[in-house]
Amino acid sequence: MQQNNSPLQPMTTASVIFLTLCLTLIPCLLLVLINIALANQQTSHIADALMMSDDITKKLNLADNSRLRDPKLFRQLLAELIKKKPHFTAVHQQFFNYLQAYHFAFIGEHDQAEQTLKNILRSEANTLLKFRVNHTLINLSAINHKWADGLRYVADNNAMIDKIKDKRYIQHSLLATAMFYLQLKQYDLALKHISLLEQHDVPLFKQCFIKQYSLEVKLELATLSVDNDGISKAIRLCVKAENKIGANSIRLYQAELYLQKNQPDQALQLLLPYRGEIKATLFPMLIASANNMIARAYFQLDDMGNAKNYAMTAMLLNKHNTGIKRGRDSYQVLYQVAEQEKNFVLALSYFKQYAQLDKAFLDEVKAKHLAFQLAEHDSAEQANKIKLLNEINNVLVTKQALSETKVRNVQLLITILVLLLIILSVWGAGLWQRHKRVRLLAESDDLTGIYNRRHFNYVSVSALRYCKTARQDLSVIMFDLDNFKLVNDSFGHACGDWTLKEAIKACLAIGKNSDVLARLGGEEFCLLLPSTNIDEAYIRAEACRIAIENIITEASGFDFSITASFGVTDIKRSGFRLTDLLKDADSAMYIAKQAGRNQVMLFPLQKNSVTR
Repeated sequence: MQQNNSPLQPMTTASVIFLTLCLTLIPCLLLVLINIALANQQTSHIADALMMSDDITKKLNLADNSRLRDPKLFRQLLAELIKKKPHFTAVHQQFFNYLQAYHFAFIGEHDQAEQTLKNILRSEANTLLKFRVNHTLINLSAINHKWADGLRYVADNNAMIDKIKDKRYIQHSLLATAMFYLQLKQYDLALKHISLLEQHDVPLFKQCFIKQYSLEVKLELATLSVDNDGISKAIRLCVKAENKIGANSIRLYQAELYLQKNQPDQALQLLLPYRGEIKATLFPMLIASANNMIARAYFQLDDMGNAKNYAMTAMLLNKHNTGIKRGRDSYQVLYQVAEQEKNFVLALSYFKQYAQLDKAFLDEVKAKHLAFQLAEHDSAEQANKIKLLNEINNVLVTKQALSETKVRNVQLLITILVLLLIILSVWGAGLWQRHKRVRLLAESDDLTGIYNRRHFNYVSVSALRYCKTARQDLSVIMFDLDNFKLVNDSFGHACGDWTLKEAIKACLAIGKNSDVLARLGGEEFCLLLPSTNIDEAYIRAEACRIAIENIITEASGFDFSITASFGVTDIKRSGFRLTDLLKDADSAMYIAKQAGRNQVMLFPLQKNSVTR
């Protein structure tokens, strides 16, 4: 047999087994090594994620603490945080949204700020963040003149305050509320919240704001003098606290007092050295207010160039007129400068802007008063409901205690209680309806539906007190239908009643919500106009006179004409006593009668008239 010399010899059984083991074990070994590598990589990713989360949290807290102290750092941190948004947790995102909304509010993007804050309130954010959002919305409501919304946010925070453990944020809320009531011209409530703050261990930075708000209340109430020692002490405290917004706000108050005393040099010496510091706050409202103040000082010094430059700077900072008072002040200086420079076309253009903003400012004052009155009404109604619920609850508790001692009578007691509640509810509903009818009859004139004389006196005294405190104008119009007796005698009392009602409808159609219209007796009526000067009152009276004269009488079944004579006065002519206002308006109306009827007469301004 021939021997096979080929290099490929047949494989032994041992070789086959070894090869099989290698082919099986090598993939398993590779799989183990891959898993170990992936585990190490995952551990590394988790560590990196934890480090990233810790860095984001630190940056968010640093941004939160630098909002007022260092606005430039605050903006820089926001820009850095935006780049890290892919790594945000839900909590990071909610807190970042809050800081971004604060930034929007600070730079004047109020609509975007408000929408962002409201989205946080609707989210799953924690109670503390929602509490902080609320007091930021309180600030924003004051800036945007949304007084009813602000009062609601104040109530929401008052309801949440017991759940907040960190005193810092309670202090923030009290500060925001004090500022809101200050802007609302409710000075007693502002001082009450300032007093609550003073009971806390408040850091220097917030103490500065407390002093600022206290001085602003005194400024508004005209009880602050330019040499008041409290001004310099407050400024020193704010400088020590490095609170540049508070310190320069107080300097503006002192500058305002200098301008009121016609000392513009003193005002400029006070403000000009701090222009750079004010600008560095990046706070548009403060910067615009300071520029307006400097412009007014230069105008008093007849330096028209500087007056115009500073007023124009303030106007551009407030280009959308979100700050109504600041816009009004800017345009007032600009139109006065244009007048002095004989540029009457430009002066007229600026004056139109000023007049529009001045009217908006007066409307805003009325809106504040109305919003606060509505809030007081809602609060009283809520208190009554709570009181009633407490009384019912006390009854239930008493019944439950009794039922425990008399088990066998429990069903009877429950039945009696249910019947009693039903009877009380039915009786209470009837009593409430009767109360409403009696109140309507007590306050209103049966024929015309407007206030009667007694309720008019009550409402008028309240309006006079408010206008005197808030330093607002107030005017009174008296009017009487001409030859009304002749209408009754010629066409009957039914026609006379129709005439009275149509005359009142005509006047109400051109009135405002804040007007107080009453029938004093017979065909004599009175219209009290809060926050309205004599010129506006004259225009209103003339409009009413024309409206009455244009009434078409065919619907009464007769053809005749209706006219009325009007007398007008205000607090500058007649003072703050209602009796004097009514007497003088009546005298002016009598003069209108004597002069031929169907006309409006102003009560003459006397030398010794009351001035505010």
